[in-house]
Amino acid sequence: MRCFLAIELTDKLKEKIGELQNNFKINGIKSVEKENLHITVKFLGDIDDDKLEKIKLVDLSINPVNTPIKEVGVFPNENYIKIIWVGAPKLTNTLKEIDEKISELGFKKERSYIPHITIGRVKFIKDKNHLKEKIEKYKNIKFDNLEVKNIVLIGSQLTEKGPIYTTIKKW
Repeated sequence: MRCFLAIELTDKLKEKIGELQNNFKINGIKSVEKENLHITVKFLGDIDDDKLEKIKLVDLSINPVNTPIKEVGVFPNENYIKIIWVGAPKLTNTLKEIDEKISELGFKKERSYIPHITIGRVKFIKDKNHLKEKIEKYKNIKFDNLEVKNIVLIGSQLTEKGPIYTTIKKW
């Protein structure tokens, strides 16, 4: 099963991010469905049932963190944009802690941590300058803070219409 660890967003925050996504309705950019918006903590990939059970036994509870949700950014860089995201900067230490715990099960540690909410994926772009202008326009956007209390394990089933997420466990 394809799985990842995530932080869930409030419905109110999903609505506000949805409004921002409307500004990036550009041919070649696929917005993340509002119900699928989240902060990825750790992508685990395809794991078997045995590994899944081991993950469920790890204590991934966290101390509550209040993080601003702000700033539009891109991966990997502004000259080659594949992902458009909104940041959650105060979660870096939380992501490191979870990564450390999950690495004990054989998962490779991340090289760096940029806590974020993916809002769109760039499949192709005809006018890169237009996209860069949009990113610059919303670069300093700020949303409400998000109080983070839980980590969730999510199963992801890929379909032609997009992924279907199922919560497996919440810590």
